[in-house]
Amino acid sequence: MHLLAVTLPLYSRALLTAGAMGTACAVLSVIVVLRRWAFIGEGIAHAGFGGIGTGWLLSLAFPVFAHNSAVYAVAVLFCLAMSLCIGYVTRERGNGEAFGDDSAIGIFLVASLAWGFVALAIYNQHRPGTHAEMWENYLLGSISYVPTETMLASVALSAAVIFAVGSLFKEILYYAFDPLMAQISGIRVAVLHYVLMLLMAMTIVIGMRIAGSLLVTALLVLPGATALMLSRRLQWVMTISVLVGLTGSLGGLVVNHSLWPFLPSGPAIVLVLFTEFVIAYAWTHFIRRLIFTPEV
Repeated sequence: MHLLAVTLPLYSRALLTAGAMGTACAVLSVIVVLRRWAFIGEGIAHAGFGGIGTGWLLSLAFPVFAHNSAVYAVAVLFCLAMSLCIGYVTRERGNGEAFGDDSAIGIFLVASLAWGFVALAIYNQHRPGTHAEMWENYLLGSISYVPTETMLASVALSAAVIFAVGSLFKEILYYAFDPLMAQISGIRVAVLHYVLMLLMAMTIVIGMRIAGSLLVTALLVLPGATALMLSRRLQWVMTISVLVGLTGSLGGLVVNHSLWPFLPSGPAIVLVLFTEFVIAYAWTHFIRRLIFTPEV
């Protein structure tokens, strides 16, 4: 029965969306880990929840926003705006402030999350009990909430991420390892910085349909971190990261669908990704040393 269920359009859309998002996030994950942007990803991801709340609040005054596509469009715009704000903070903020970039990103993060819960409370006050399950789906992800438009957008975005990173591979790596030298060498670092921020934002917005806004950042951190433990050659790191991302995203959906249907798809994906990370860590720090290191 489970094998037959895979052929269903709903589950097939979820698998294709998860595979595309797993690939896009894995390609960006290496850059995120090298640049130490995990906290930036958290800020953008939590902005998605604030954007969803904004969309549902707008639906109280404007009926045109009272459906999922319109609310999701507001979330996309909200995340893009937040990514530009965070990009500005991390790239062009002066050095005279008394707090660091991580504190500034934390302010955006908690403000977005708080605004999302405030919007939820206001919306429930006017429409009690409406869309209660949908709020949880946005937080933790769901394979039953993947329309065809999201599937097509995820495939297009994955192709765009692969094309952008492939076209600017040398510039991005130079920027990831040494931004100052990249700028001195003539690379337009500011433009590259904002392009990567926007790609991260779009990937997070679409990925939160599957993994949820609270956990989608794991797709941008764990594949790259796992790959960098297993290899230092960039071609192998990218390849391993994509394999880890695909295994985690698709494996999480299989776990959710076939083993633990009561578990939301987001936590299932993160558990598979974390298991891969633990295996890689154990291999690097214990098993490989035990096998290949001669006794003294």
